[in-house]
Amino acid sequence: MLSKELIAYDLTMIYMKNRYGINVTGSFYISDNNVTGNIDTEHFPAVSEPQYTKVGTGEKGFLGLEKKKKLQSGNKVDTLFAEMVKDYYYAYSHFYQLLCETDSEPKNKEQID
Repeated sequence: MLSKELIAYDLTMIYMKNRYGINVTGSFYISDNNVTGNIDTEHFPAVSEPQYTKVGTGEKGFLGLEKKKKLQSGNKVDTLFAEMVKDYYYAYSHFYQLLCETDSEPKNKEQID
């Protein structure tokens, strides 16, 4: 028999794959063997792909607006990874709690009546 922990983990991994898997969006049309449309695939950024933030330089530019420059502020995947870890722990504890609650419920239909 599988443990509740393993079941909760498996359910969590399915949830994570559905939530963070590759997203394909778009539309296409087929008529008379002719295909038109567009498909976009969203994916995770590479681990080393940099993330930039704009910071003021203190210099005035066009129309007196402050000039800004881009500085690397980490990697794009860092924020996404932190969100995934938080979601994993929340989903796991939620599924585990649901499994524990089912232990206190009736096991078969006769116990319900």
